[in-house]
Amino acid sequence: MELLYFISGILSVGIIYGVILLRKVKFEHTELLNTFNKSSYISSTRRAELKEEVNDIKTMIIDIQSTMEKDQYESLSEINGKLRDGILLAEANNRKISETTKVFNKNITDAFNEIQQVKRGLKALGQDPNMLSRY
Repeated sequence: MELLYFISGILSVGIIYGVILLRKVKFEHTELLNTFNKSSYISSTRRAELKEEVNDIKTMIIDIQSTMEKDQYESLSEINGKLRDGILLAEANNRKISETTKVFNKNITDAFNEIQQVKRGLKALGQDPNMLSRY
């Protein structure tokens, strides 16, 4: 009989220890599950916020790229227009310089011819015997 009491005591202590251990494990499991759910909620919330921010940044980058392409095209168009104006101005100046050169050469030739005529006239006057006697 004492053996039965001993065995039943050991079994009772083992069952009570097992129940207490199972309750402790269940409590810790519930606590860990709650902590995991909170962490999962926070992570999913942050992930959603980050996705939204990434989408906003992608939209901003696309806008910046389109603006840069537009500005680049406009600046190239503006530069091409200025180059065209510069080329036209250079051609007009070239024509004016050519005309001015022709006029200058004609004036120099005319002045040279007049100087030659004056020299010949002075030489003729210097050789004229009547001219020397008058003075």
